[in-house]
Amino acid sequence: MNTLATAPAANFVKVYRTKISVPKITLPFMNRFVTVPITEILYIQSDVNYCYVYLKDGRKFLIAKTLKEYNQQLDSELFARIHKSYLVNLEAIEHCNFAEYEIQMTNGLCLPIARRKRKLFSKKFSLFTKIQRLAS
Repeated sequence: MNTLATAPAANFVKVYRTKISVPKITLPFMNRFVTVPITEILYIQSDVNYCYVYLKDGRKFLIAKTLKEYNQQLDSELFARIHKSYLVNLEAIEHCNFAEYEIQMTNGLCLPIARRKRKLFSKKFSLFTKIQRLAS
């Protein structure tokens, strides 16, 4: 006898499909708000009390926030402060040249690494790459 056919409906467990949520950030831009997944950010460049947020698709936003605020807000495992003017997405780094104090991004742009931040960034980036290799 089939036990599934005679079992009451209350005994069945409902399975729901859940979306994997991607962390997002809301950027105030020209009297509106733009919501962007943080994985789409290439890097953020400081300009005194403003920041330029550069995305992988080529868009650029000028935001009235400091780089320090973004450094505190974004995930420290995914982003690194490499210079007083730059906060970069570690996934968007193509190559690091620590001897020349620069990194090359996936879009071909080279950004400077501050001499004072080189050791800390080197450790953070090597740990990040090890975790990425283990995950794949």
